[in-house]
Amino acid sequence: MRGANFHIEKDVLIRISEGDEDAFRQLFYGVLPWLTPFIGSMVKTGEGTQEIVQETFIRIWLSRDKLPALQEPKAWIIRVATNECFTYFHKQTYRRKINQVLEGATAMDANVGEDRLQMKETQLLIQRAVNTLPPQRKKIYQMSREQGLKTPEIADQLQCSHSYVKNTLTAALSHIREYLTAAGKIIPLLILFSLNS
Repeated sequence: MRGANFHIEKDVLIRISEGDEDAFRQLFYGVLPWLTPFIGSMVKTGEGTQEIVQETFIRIWLSRDKLPALQEPKAWIIRVATNECFTYFHKQTYRRKINQVLEGATAMDANVGEDRLQMKETQLLIQRAVNTLPPQRKKIYQMSREQGLKTPEIADQLQCSHSYVKNTLTAALSHIREYLTAAGKIIPLLILFSLNS
């Protein structure tokens, strides 16, 4: 480890504990040559290494009252740096998770918005298709889909057979499906039953 023979004087530690910034600067420039490669070997990125070096020295300054009592100051500095590395890794993992959640939410919002737009377009096409139906077929379709009436209720109101209402509804839905297919919307007949209801 480069600079591993660097010796930290007890006097420097005492002066730092008293708030002496020159002594802290002396420690900084003495420790930096061997601390930076040590951190870099764990983090593997220049940006991450710089961040951890900075956080390590902030932690040393904030804990300066402990310095005079240290028996092995270099070992203590290495422990502080190692703890800062773990903190950095936790933050990076958390950031990745947050980004994944945000990306997922953005994609979901985009999909929901697109789905809504497609649904509106489909409903508009269905309405246009309904408007092209013959009057009786249109009326039976509207009674079923818009008024929510059951086949027997429609048959009673129009005084016709249940089978006639069923056949007319099937014909109406087939026509609507063909209209949608011509417009580029491929919708199975079963799904079409649930649309616009």
